[in-house]
Order: sequence, then structure tokens, then C-alpha cells
Amino acid sequence: MIIIAISIYGLLAGIVTGLGALIAIAIGEITNRVLSVSLGFASGIMIGISTLSLIPSSLEISNPYICAAGFIAGALFLFLIDITMPHIHKVETDCDNFAKMGYFIALGIALHNLPEGIAIGATNEISHEMGVITAVTIGLHNIAEGLCVAMPLCLGNVRKRRVVSITTFTGLSTLLGTWLGMFFGLISPLYIAFFLAFAAGAMIYISSDELIPKSHSTHSEFANIGILGGFAFALLLS
Repeated sequence: MIIIAISIYGLLAGIVTGLGALIAIAIGEITNRVLSVSLGFASGIMIGISTLSLIPSSLEISNPYICAAGFIAGALFLFLIDITMPHIHKVETDCDNFAKMGYFIALGIALHNLPEGIAIGATNEISHEMGVITAVTIGLHNIAEGLCVAMPLCLGNVRKRRVVSITTFTGLSTLLGTWLGMFFGLISPLYIAFFLAFAAGAMIYISSDELIPKSHSTHSEFANIGILGGFAFALLLS
């Protein structure tokens, strides 16, 4: 029953990215300020969760070597994906460029939702309560991530139904990660520690490489507001 429950939590934590799409559609006109705040907020949350929750939890059940190895592996994984994908590093007024940016962010979010799901499954092996807390925390910031995926797609004049579908689909890898986390957690706590740090490395990489630069490219001051607000939100959640 616990496995079914944590699977449901992992699924819900993932698919709530669709709520971000609904919020983006409800906003209607998306200004540069709104785009910068939302991108900055998502990056602030991911950095906060990584530094305040995932890394400390990894260190608590292992040692700095395992934690560092997981962190580097997570960042390296995203780096390898990063260098094989086409990039749109500037926010242009052309609809096609916004659409391409949205698709790339969606892929990046889907990829890093996998180690996030691993974190849910792994922490559940420590305690069921910790697994639930991790799922809720990741679910909350996944809403912000869904907003970040949906906004460029909306600006690219992608159909609303397609925006919701793509954004929701990016969260499904969270469920797969949850199952992997439970599997590795049954083998050894060291695997749990490794994948917690792996998730942190992946999230910090995507924040540094994609979200923060894009947030500053449209409106730097509001990007800073979003980053600080997201980190403070993560601090409250931790």
C-alpha cells in the first residue's frame, strides 16, 4: 500500500506542471516582467531545494564523497544533454523562437524531473513522511516550472490545448523517477544519498544554464525579484 501511495504522490507531483500551463493561459498577456519573475522564481526554488534540502539530506545519510559524486553526475548528465540540443539563448519577438524555447525548456524540465522523482522514491525509503514532504515540495515548484514551460509556448502562439498537454507531459518522468528511487533505496542508503545529490546537481545546472540567463535577458530587476522570492519560498518549505 505504501508503494502505491508514494507512486500516486510522485505522479501528482509531476502532473501538476499542467497547472502552470493553466495559470499561463489565464494570465493572458504575458509581459517581459511576468516572464522574468516566473523564470527567476522557478530557478530560485530549485536552487533553494537543492542547497537546503537535497544536499543536506544526502550528507546526513552518507559522506561528502558520495554527495559530491552524485552532484557532479547530475550536473554532468544535464551538461551532456545540453551540448547535444539546439539552443535559443535569446528571447526574440518572433513566434517561432518563443515556441522553440518552450519546447527546449519542456525537454529540460522533463529530464530533470526524473532525478526529482528519484528523490521522492529515495526519501520515502528513509521515512514515508519524508517522501510525502519531498513530493509536496517538488509538486509546488513544478507548478512554477510548468508556468516557465507554458509561457514561451503561449508567446509562440502554440494552441492552448497543446500547451497544457506538453506541460503536463513533462511531469510524467517524475513517476518513473519515483519508482527508480524506491528500487535503489531498497538496495543501499548510499544509492539514496547519491540520487539526492544527483537531483541537486541536475536542478542547479538547469537553473544556471537556462532559467537564470533567460530570466535576465527579458527584465533583469524582476528576474532578481523572482530568484530571491523563489529561494525564500524554498526556505519556508524546507
